[in-house]
Amino acid sequence: MGMNMPKYRLELADKEKFAVYQVIYADTDIEMWYDWNTRIQDTQFSDRCYWILRDEVRIGGAIINDGTVMYPFLISPFADRTAFWKALFSCSHDIKHINGVLQQDVSILLAFGYKLGVIRLVMCCPADDSITAVLPDGFSIHSLDETTDIITVAKILMKGYAGGIDYETYGTPDEAKAIADVQHLMKVYEHRNLSIYVFDEQEQAIAGLCIAGIYEKMPLGFAEIGELCVLPKYRNKRLAEAMLNYVRATAHEHSQVVKLCVTVGNEAENLYRKVGFYPGPRFANMSRS
Repeated sequence: MGMNMPKYRLELADKEKFAVYQVIYADTDIEMWYDWNTRIQDTQFSDRCYWILRDEVRIGGAIINDGTVMYPFLISPFADRTAFWKALFSCSHDIKHINGVLQQDVSILLAFGYKLGVIRLVMCCPADDSITAVLPDGFSIHSLDETTDIITVAKILMKGYAGGIDYETYGTPDEAKAIADVQHLMKVYEHRNLSIYVFDEQEQAIAGLCIAGIYEKMPLGFAEIGELCVLPKYRNKRLAEAMLNYVRATAHEHSQVVKLCVTVGNEAENLYRKVGFYPGPRFANMSRS
């Protein structure tokens, strides 16, 4: 006699209870919040929370909304990740996108026909006013604020990122889009602006810049680095290292932590590690047509 095949189904979950299960069983803090309440609140943005049941026993859960899966997790003692994804797909046939995929699930989802998108990770380090920013002779650091020409800032970012992995992955913006992005980021950080640029005194020109600050609604008041670039002609002078150290030192008055997000494969990741940023888990977005 053959064994009965397990029966799978989805059940709408209470989002408060779902969030507790997700934070405990997800086994990772992708955003590196270091805080129970922040992680709970981060998960409670949607009512489209579902338990995944096998023979009426919960084996996991996920947010499923408009063909997109987010925050998937298995519930202990169930541990078969391949069976989990097979169960989810058998219950929901229109899944096109899966966000926040952990490395342990990438190979499984590739076997289900999903394609791997960009891989990213969040990195954090302590803000520390004992750190010194050391610049080569002839360079100085200045505040980047509303008095700085936004068009110049946008052009520097475009030159600094040209040929890099982020533009390769997401596409190169035109000047209007680059200007709008800078304006938006400066608006986000206006509550506590920590942005700076490095100035070449001899050439009377900006050599590199860092857009950073504290968003008014940022959990735990963490400081954040949104953009960092050095123009090609000024590289290998440790200007980026100096800017990172400067932000770490000046952020200390207002925040305990400085965080950023980096695309895996970006050479800047090695620099971030060098100056003390600690990486969280790698995560990816995957999709299929």
